[in-house]
Amino acid sequence: MRMETLFLKVLNMSITAAYVILAVLLIRLLLKRAPKKYSYLLWVVVLFRLVCPTSFSSELSIFNANPFDMTTAQKDGEVALSYVPADVGYMESPRVTVGIPTVNAILSDRLPAAVPAASVNPLQIWILLGTILWCLGVAALLIYSIVTFIRLRRRLATAVRLDNHIFESENIRSPFVLGFIKPRIYIPFGLGERERMHILRHEAYHLKRKDHLIKPIAFLVLAFHWFNPLVWLAFASMAKDMEMSCDEKVLSEIGAGKTKEYCTSLLSFAANYRFPSAGPLAFGETSVRERVKNALRFKAPKKGVVAFSAVACMIVVAACAANPTVNEMPKDTEKLYGSYSFEKQVYMNPLSSFIALEGHKEYYTLTENSLIITDEAGNQQKLATNYERTTVDKQEFNNSFMMNSIGVPDIASYKERYQYALTNPSASPAYRLYLLDDEMWLAKIRKDTANIQKSEYIWSIYKVSKLDGRVPVKAAIVGTRDGVDAFLALNKDFKSGYDTDTCYNITPAYMKENSEYRIFKYDQSSASFLLYEGNVYPLGEWFGGFGVTSMALADIDRDGRSELYFTYSWGSGLHRSHAAYFSPAAKQIVTLEYTHLNGDMLLTDNHDGSLSLFAAAISSVGGFVNFEMEGTEFISDIVYANGQISINREIV
Repeated sequence: MRMETLFLKVLNMSITAAYVILAVLLIRLLLKRAPKKYSYLLWVVVLFRLVCPTSFSSELSIFNANPFDMTTAQKDGEVALSYVPADVGYMESPRVTVGIPTVNAILSDRLPAAVPAASVNPLQIWILLGTILWCLGVAALLIYSIVTFIRLRRRLATAVRLDNHIFESENIRSPFVLGFIKPRIYIPFGLGERERMHILRHEAYHLKRKDHLIKPIAFLVLAFHWFNPLVWLAFASMAKDMEMSCDEKVLSEIGAGKTKEYCTSLLSFAANYRFPSAGPLAFGETSVRERVKNALRFKAPKKGVVAFSAVACMIVVAACAANPTVNEMPKDTEKLYGSYSFEKQVYMNPLSSFIALEGHKEYYTLTENSLIITDEAGNQQKLATNYERTTVDKQEFNNSFMMNSIGVPDIASYKERYQYALTNPSASPAYRLYLLDDEMWLAKIRKDTANIQKSEYIWSIYKVSKLDGRVPVKAAIVGTRDGVDAFLALNKDFKSGYDTDTCYNITPAYMKENSEYRIFKYDQSSASFLLYEGNVYPLGEWFGGFGVTSMALADIDRDGRSELYFTYSWGSGLHRSHAAYFSPAAKQIVTLEYTHLNGDMLLTDNHDGSLSLFAAAISSVGGFVNFEMEGTEFISDIVYANGQISINREIV
C-alpha cells in the first residue's frame, strides 16, 4: 500500500473520530456526577473509530443527526466513511467533504484545481508533503517513547524488590506501573504505611483492569493521529478518567472516612514532582488537582444513577460506533447510467459566443460516481456526481435563467418533470439533468458573483440521447525521449534490422502517473516493449504492422493490481490486429483469442472499470511513434468470467 493511501485512510478515520471525541466530551459533562468508570468506558468507541476504517450502519448513529450529511462520504460503500477520496490528487476538480454541507463547499472551493499543462496536479504535491510530514511525526513520537522507556529502565536499575512485583526506588518521587507482560509497581522509598496501602490498592486495580496495556496502546494510536489536536485532548481526558475511576474504586473499599487521608497521599506525590514524568509507556499519579476534587466529592452512587449511567454509556457507544444509514438513490437512478450523445441545443444564453449547431459532436457518460464529458477530439472532463432528485416547478425553472423572456424553453407541456443536481452546486460550471417525459436535457449552470440580481443561472441546455453502443473515441501515440537511455541499456541486445531505428517512450501521461508501466517503441520497425520493475517484455508482433496502437489500465480480474492492456497490429501481406494484456501478478503477456483482419483496433476506457474494443482508422500518420486513431465500430467488451480475462464471445 502506498504511504499516501495509508495517510488518507488515517486522515479519514481521524475526521470521524474527531466528531466522536466531541460527542464523548459532551456526554462526560452530563455524566459529571456519575462514577468515572463509565466516562472511562466511553473512550473505547473513540479508540475503535481511530483504528477501524469500517463499521456497521444503523438508524441509531450520531451521524444521522443534523447538521451531518454523509451522503458523499458514503459513496464508496456504507462500511466506511471517506471524506477525502483516495484519488483526490488526480481529480480535475478535487472535491472533499467533512460530512457537514455548509462546510463542504468552502473546503472544496479552496482546493487547487488540476493544471492540464503540468505533469503533476498541485494537490498531489500537497498530499505527498502531508504524507512525509505525517511519517516524520509518527517516527518522532515512537522514537521519543522508546528513548524515555530505555532511560526510565536505566534509572530503575537500582530498585529494590519489596514484594513479588512491587519495587522501591530512591530515584522516583511518585509511584507508577511499568511493563507489559510482567508489569511492576514502583514506589518511592520512605512511604508511610497508610500511604503505601492506598497507593498499592490503586496500582493493583490498574493491573487488574489491564491499564498497563491500554495506555501504551492508546499512545501508539495517538502517534498515528498526532496531527489531530482533539486526539491529544482525548488521550489526556482518557488518562484522567482512568486515574479517577481507580481512585473511586479504592475509596469504595476503604470507606468515606478515609477520603481526606487518601487525598493527602495524592498531594504529597504532587509536591515531590522533581523527576521527569514516567513517559507514555508507564503511568503514575497525574492530574492530581482534578483527582483530589473528585475524591472529596465522591459518594457511593445510588442504584438509579448506576443504571442510568450504564444505559447511557451503551447508547452513546452504539451511536458513536455506527455509521449512518445509507441514503438510497431512487430505484430508477441506475437506469441513467450509460453513454449519451448531443442531439440538439435547447437553450443557449444570449451572451454566449458559442452555438452548438447541427452536427456538433459531444458525448456524456453517466456512472454511479461521475459525469464524463468527451468532446470530438477525445478530450475528457470528469466530474463527481450526486444524483439528488427533485421535482421541477415550472416557475422555479423559469427563474433559473438570466433573462427570463429570451429563448427560455416552455416545460408546461411535459407531464413528468424531474431534475438531478448532478454535480456540486457550488462548482462553476455545475451540471443539472432534467428528465421530461421521455426526453433528457443536460443543463450547464454558471456562477456569477458580480451579478447583483442572480448569482447563478442556466447557461446552456442540450438535449441528449442514449447510445446503444459505446462512445466513439480518439487516441494518439506520441513519442518522447523520456527515459529512453535507461531502457536501451537494458534492451541493448535487441536488433531490429534497421540501421536508423530510433527508440521512443510512448507511455501515456496518465499511465505514468498511475502505474510503473513504461512502453517503448522503435520508429522504423514499430517493435514495441514494456519496461516493468527492471525487466523488458516484448509487446506482441510488429513486422509489417503498426506495433502497439493503443494502451489502457484496468483491474478487470479484481485482484487489486491494474493490468496493462494494449492492441497491436502486424503483417504486411495479411494485416491483422490483436488485443493482449500484461499480468503484473504472473509477470507475463496474454494474447486474447480474437483477430481483427485488415484493420487496426483501439482500446477504450468505459470509466466504470471495464474496457471495450473498437475497430479503428489511423490518421495523421507521422511515423510509427506519432499518429492518431479514431474508433469507427464497436467490437466487444473485455470481460472477466470463469476465472479468465477474455473477449465477450456473445458479441464477437
